[in-house]
Amino acid sequence: MARRPKHDPRETEREILDAAERLLRERPFREISVDAVMSQTGLKRPAFYVHFRDRHDLALRVVENAGRTLFEMTDLWLRGEDPAADARRAFEGLVEVYVEHGTVLRALADAAASDEKVERAYNALVQRFIDATVRHIRDEQARGRIGELADVEQTARALIWMDERYLSEALGREPHADPQVVVDVLYNIWMSTLYSADTAVTSHRSAASQPAAGQ
Repeated sequence: MARRPKHDPRETEREILDAAERLLRERPFREISVDAVMSQTGLKRPAFYVHFRDRHDLALRVVENAGRTLFEMTDLWLRGEDPAADARRAFEGLVEVYVEHGTVLRALADAAASDEKVERAYNALVQRFIDATVRHIRDEQARGRIGELADVEQTARALIWMDERYLSEALGREPHADPQVVVDVLYNIWMSTLYSADTAVTSHRSAASQPAAGQ
């Protein structure tokens, strides 16, 4: 009798994570059990514990994966040389992630309010973005691109938590806001706060609809 081929551990882990994300799109974290997750896969319950300690550990891994994807987008701005163009590309990338995964990210944010383990992981993720923003602001100040701020760390904290709440509210539920409008709103707030009001722009569609000077 032929032996059943073994699952690739990476594929098994990915299948479980995908199942968790599907459930998080439909119900709050408190209603998600190991059995519920595994019922969405073609795997047996013991396979879950090969990769995760419990459902909390699973949620933390979903947070880590989401954070990795979001940070890849943010890195476009952090490592760029053109503040305006790089920031817009970064916000476009962030919005794309939220359009695809916004309901899951919102579910994790909601879970953080009532689950201590998820809260620690989620807050650590947000803090990573705050720390990176602080470093970038100070680098830009050293280059003379950003002037004096009331408090660099608190400015970064306010901007990042504003992003987190706004993106969750705008794109974490259906019907969601127009993604291009979300990009423009975030871009304007960040550019006006860190650089100058002259850097901020209205949405492409609004700008295109304005009559040319002299008309």
